[in-house]
Amino acid sequence: MSDQKKVTEKEIFPILLIVLLISFLSPAVCANEDINHKIWQEARYNQQHNKQKNKVKQKNKVLNSVSIKDRFSLTVTHGQELKVENNLKDISQALYFAINHQQWQDVKRLLPIYQKIPEHDPLLSDFAQGGLAHFKGNLALATSYYQKILRQKPNFTRIKLELARIYFEDHKNQESAQLFKEVGKQYQLPEMVLNNIDLYLAAITSRNDWSGSFSFGYTYDDNINMSPNQEPICQYFKEGKCVIERGVPKPIKAWGGTYSATLSRHYQLVGHHGIFGRGLVYGENYPNYHDENENMFLLISGYNYRNRSHDFSFGPLFEYQQRAGSTEYHAIGAKIEWQWDITEQTALNVELGHKKLSYQPFYSWKDGELSSFYFSLSHAINDKLVLFGGGNWNYRNNEQPADRYQQWGISAGVAGQIYPHINGSLLVTLRKQRFGAYNQLLGARRQDNEQIYTAAIKFPAAKILGMTPSLTFHHRHNRSSVNWLYNYDKNEVQIQLEKYF
Repeated sequence: MSDQKKVTEKEIFPILLIVLLISFLSPAVCANEDINHKIWQEARYNQQHNKQKNKVKQKNKVLNSVSIKDRFSLTVTHGQELKVENNLKDISQALYFAINHQQWQDVKRLLPIYQKIPEHDPLLSDFAQGGLAHFKGNLALATSYYQKILRQKPNFTRIKLELARIYFEDHKNQESAQLFKEVGKQYQLPEMVLNNIDLYLAAITSRNDWSGSFSFGYTYDDNINMSPNQEPICQYFKEGKCVIERGVPKPIKAWGGTYSATLSRHYQLVGHHGIFGRGLVYGENYPNYHDENENMFLLISGYNYRNRSHDFSFGPLFEYQQRAGSTEYHAIGAKIEWQWDITEQTALNVELGHKKLSYQPFYSWKDGELSSFYFSLSHAINDKLVLFGGGNWNYRNNEQPADRYQQWGISAGVAGQIYPHINGSLLVTLRKQRFGAYNQLLGARRQDNEQIYTAAIKFPAAKILGMTPSLTFHHRHNRSSVNWLYNYDKNEVQIQLEKYF
């Protein structure tokens, strides 16, 4: 009997070792990539939301009073009806009225008529064309018209204010600030105009400042080790008794702490060109289950191009991952990001990344490269409801074909105000993962299909020490061709306090 026991222990040990090694093949790198992407996307969304919320409102009546007084000494009252005769005086007055009240259809109708009059003022014609170009979103053309006017009349205050505002919209922050300061110091302006200039200067300062986010809280996971939760299966019987048994650990439930922080800054060099830098730290730590503790640090900096509609950046990155209290890997790579504001309501985001992962010597067989591609499209139905969706592709390279894999995913969601002072979001992600070759240890070529459901609620009116409480629920459902090891379901609840600045 003791001999049989010795045989059993000798044969079970390799099976346990195989299971242990296979557990390290779980594609945690892609999971980290998803977490990084999610944190950055949420931080960027909140920064943009705050910018829209604090957007400078133009005081058109004030600007109009400046232009009229400064340039043509005409008195135009809001709501006044003008009877326009076919003469220079009436058409000029009507054209000014339309420009000052942003009645661009009337400007389009009156401008050709005005330009046909031999005695027309070229400055007024350029002023009208600059306003039309601005209205159509052609900031470069509007800038050229306004600069042309200033070359002929350098002290035209209204044009300086319009040009400074266009520079602001086009993210030429230095040029905008310089013009606003020049106008504010050199001219006697109404107090409302000076206040408006101060708002623009404050917004420019905010653009150049550090921005970021910070969150911390508790998390509960009912299957932290992603166990299939299956009963042991006997692989070999001898004399009616099980000699080799294949089993996996039971699901582990645990409470832990979670945190994340981001910090970023953009610095304009000249025109639309600048440099940027940002960092991210993230971690989950379980006091009673240290094996799943992880802490991650990411740093990226490089070149940035930014205008009214496009935000493009690329640069090198460095990533460091710690697991179970020890260094797991570090990575060096590069990343390209592009955001296109198609309209004021619709935006497209595209990300391309590539990095080389270097593990500790004992796990050097896991060294390889990871290439990633993300895109997302968001559309604001109104100020309380946003629809979004996208897709991603990841390729993990390795010397062993069986350890290489590709991952595809699509996602769709909705976010908005549920009740006054309560915001919520729903996100559904479908993901497919396929490995490169048959795995001798697993006895199969691994292929996974995963579903992820996320629901979140935030309470911005119930701030604690200036931080917003949030509650997030995740459900993951994974089915694999290696079902005995990689089939699992897990639920996670996070209670956090978060702040964006």
